[in-house]
Amino acid sequence: MDRFDTAPDSLDTPLALPPAPAEAARAGFPLIASLAPVIGALALWAVTGSPFSLVFAALGPLVAVASMVDARRSARRQRRRSADERRRRLDELAAEIRERQHLERQAAWHRSPSSRRLILEAEHSAWRDGPPPPLVLGRGVAASTLRVDGAPIDAADRELLLEAARLDDAPVLADAGAGIGFVGELHLARAAARACVVQFAHHAHPKRFTVIGPDRVGGPWEWLQSLPHSGERGRAGLVVIDRDVAPPSAPVDGGPGSGLRNMSPGASRDEQRSAVVAVARTATELPPGLGAVVRLQAPGAASLSRHGGASAATMIPSLLGAVEVVHWARSAAAAAARAGFDDRSSGLPERLPLDGLRRPGLTEPDRSGLAVAVGVGLDEVLELDLARHGPHALVAGTTGSGKSEFLLAWIVALAAAHPPSIVSFLLVDFKGGAAFEPVRRLPHVTGIVTDLDESEAERAVLSLRAELTHRETVLSMARVRDISELDRAVQLARLVIVIDEFQAMIERFPDLGVVVGDIAARGRSLGVHLVLASQRPNGVVREQVTANCAIRVSLRVLQPSDSEAVVGTSAAARIPPGTPGRGVIDRGDGVPMLFQSAIAMPALIEEVGAAAAGLPGARRTWLDRLPARIAPEAVAGLVNDPDPEADSSVERGPGERYRAGPATDGALAFGVVDDPERQRRSVARWSPDRDGALLVLGAPGSGRSTALAAIERAAAGAAAVITLRLDDRPSTVWDALCGAQAAVRAGAAVPGLVVIDDLDTCFRAWPEDYRHAAFAMVESLIREGRARGVAVAAAATQVQALGAGLRDAFGSRLLLRHTTRSDLVQAGGRGELWRAADAPGSGQWHGRRLQVVDVPPCPPRASAATPSLELRADLPYAVVSAAPRAAAAAIDAAGRPPLLLTTGGEVVVRAAIAALPVDAPPPVIVGDGDAWAASWSLGAALKEEAVIVVHGGSAEYRAVVRDRELPPLLDDAGQCWVLEPGSKPRRATWVFGHAPLNRSSN
Repeated sequence: MDRFDTAPDSLDTPLALPPAPAEAARAGFPLIASLAPVIGALALWAVTGSPFSLVFAALGPLVAVASMVDARRSARRQRRRSADERRRRLDELAAEIRERQHLERQAAWHRSPSSRRLILEAEHSAWRDGPPPPLVLGRGVAASTLRVDGAPIDAADRELLLEAARLDDAPVLADAGAGIGFVGELHLARAAARACVVQFAHHAHPKRFTVIGPDRVGGPWEWLQSLPHSGERGRAGLVVIDRDVAPPSAPVDGGPGSGLRNMSPGASRDEQRSAVVAVARTATELPPGLGAVVRLQAPGAASLSRHGGASAATMIPSLLGAVEVVHWARSAAAAAARAGFDDRSSGLPERLPLDGLRRPGLTEPDRSGLAVAVGVGLDEVLELDLARHGPHALVAGTTGSGKSEFLLAWIVALAAAHPPSIVSFLLVDFKGGAAFEPVRRLPHVTGIVTDLDESEAERAVLSLRAELTHRETVLSMARVRDISELDRAVQLARLVIVIDEFQAMIERFPDLGVVVGDIAARGRSLGVHLVLASQRPNGVVREQVTANCAIRVSLRVLQPSDSEAVVGTSAAARIPPGTPGRGVIDRGDGVPMLFQSAIAMPALIEEVGAAAAGLPGARRTWLDRLPARIAPEAVAGLVNDPDPEADSSVERGPGERYRAGPATDGALAFGVVDDPERQRRSVARWSPDRDGALLVLGAPGSGRSTALAAIERAAAGAAAVITLRLDDRPSTVWDALCGAQAAVRAGAAVPGLVVIDDLDTCFRAWPEDYRHAAFAMVESLIREGRARGVAVAAAATQVQALGAGLRDAFGSRLLLRHTTRSDLVQAGGRGELWRAADAPGSGQWHGRRLQVVDVPPCPPRASAATPSLELRADLPYAVVSAAPRAAAAAIDAAGRPPLLLTTGGEVVVRAAIAALPVDAPPPVIVGDGDAWAASWSLGAALKEEAVIVVHGGSAEYRAVVRDRELPPLLDDAGQCWVLEPGSKPRRATWVFGHAPLNRSSN
């Protein structure tokens, strides 16, 4: 029996025979138990004197006999139980032995697959540099590795141990390095030898080992020439000897222990001696010293004799037919060629011009296929068809491998074979864009996107989602499911998206990976194809994408794992550095193939461009960025969806003119919105009813005033507009706010639009109480005026400068350029849309990029002049001034002698009034706030009949008026408040010289 180590580690746990059942001890005579009743009966008789007590003496012997009988009965029962338990454990042990031997047998066949299995599976990935393992001669009995401890006690135990020691139906192995001979009918012996040769060729590396047999053409061993191991002579390998055909063509060094067993990958040629497989009718015809000789009596019966063995072992031999080994040898040769192991791969050209391949020229429009020749393999021209083989392709290759040249050749081949109406290209190059520059002028190319303009690259890829939607719409309207089913009259070309340095693009824009994944999943039927090129796609391209990339190309890579991840073999890692364009390709059939890529020469590119020069260009898949300045008359040429949110009953179209006025729903147009993900540009509109009050935020110079001017012009003629600017007079702003608020609350006619520029700084110089009141009025206009049709649009630089209540009152925000990305995010914008160099008017509206229409600011409205203060001769005046003496002198100089009120001087003033002549004009009393506060009774009396004039601040005003309501805001020290009896305070120009105005208290 043959012993070999094929058992898994889990079978090394030893088993054990159950121990023999223990013999029960023989029970002795119970002497004490027998004497005890006798002694008791005698004692009872001695006490009672009754002879009947002696009867109990007979119980002793009776109990003793009964005890002995019961003990023997229990011992027999225990022996039966022990025997049954041991038999049960033996049955379990036998079942465990059978289970472990089954696993051991499976492990043995897994490690040493039969030649029949190798033929059926046709796999050629087990080639190794070291010597091949022992070969399977057939199936028979082998020594099991199971260990059963314990000594047998009977024949059943011995039979079980024998069963555990042998493994039936196991592979019978022999070392080819020691030599193997087959004796018997030649057709049987050759069939068995073929099985050994197939196993050897399956494991032996074609670059290190050869298989040599008789050279006769048409002989039974001619198929050996098809093996990839039939290369140069002199290397170690396997020699097939069939003296009935011809002597071997290589010397044989026979003898036990010779051959491959002692050979290592670093051994010299002298140390590398070939193994032998010999075929003969009789044993005497075999070479001497073979390690194993198989005598075949029938297809299912043979015996194996080993060198120095005591006896022959029977087995069922492994046999292979002549036809099946021929097919297997050819598949092995093809696999070696694909992996780069075939010496014939040196026959590939080092440089292959594309115009040397078949080039049909422009064909009739046909969307069903995109077949073009892009290179050559060992035996054929390499054709790729993205429509049939794809729909997508994955290309790997390190720097200098010819990756960009391969992509360029593929593009030129497609452009030469198909017009722009059939195929178009979007080229993305994240290493500067020079790779695709030669084909920029081809009408098939919709554009070249590079990393030199990252924003353009991002918008181009994002626009592809809109392209998918567009194609779905076209197919739906045509009632077809695939682009190949479209009528020729429908204008829809296949789109090939070529992305060079895909890894760099994903590292810069991680979100674009989702877009690429969407295209990979939906592109087949829509006619959108991806060609993704990267130095190391493994780990960069998502599994969702690679699952749809049936075409796999690996040019030279540095790591075997990178090659295996792309084409399933490490052959691309063994391509020498000096062969650009050499690679391994899997066209979607799971069979890698070595090839040489073609090169598109400049003359050919010009020729292809000239041939397609008169054809209409391909439809562009994305829109350019919005210009930095948009004039109102240029809007119509930019938008392709003028009003996407308008009612569907309103006619819309690309030719619709930009309307500065309000739309049918009251929306005001102020710019153009850019939506690259939908390939759409639309008019930016603000609808006060839908969007609420508008707050325009942006850094200085970002175009805030221009945005408000655009909105103001859009509303002109449709509604009254109040425009408040930082350079307006404070009194004008205050009166406008007060008037608008009063109109809203009174239900009177109200303005349609209130525009406030620089809201965060407009009231900064105002007195604190006026500043708070102004912010409160703005918030009131927003919250209360909306129901009355009042719209508010304001602009500010810092949103945090506004109170929380006022910030929340604005329903929408137009976000222009901010100083930093964090400022934009804090203002509520999308950080990914931030650009440091945005032009004025550029920003975002409702999460989309926008450019405000560039209109000049509306001219400021003329403010009404403030009336001058006139002192009527028939009315008394109470003048409150921060500088009473100067005011009194100025009034006196004007011809109206005043009375000066000082602190504690009320009595003097009253006396002076009483002393006035009857025909004298009413008095003009001048004092500061403190004097009037001290003379409160005088002030109360004058308040009912005199005109109160306050020239100072709110402190002076409250000293006399004592009213919590704020008077009108004054512009400067040249103005004063005038409060006539029964009237509200008004603003007037102080004409008696200027006194200092306390702005902090005004």
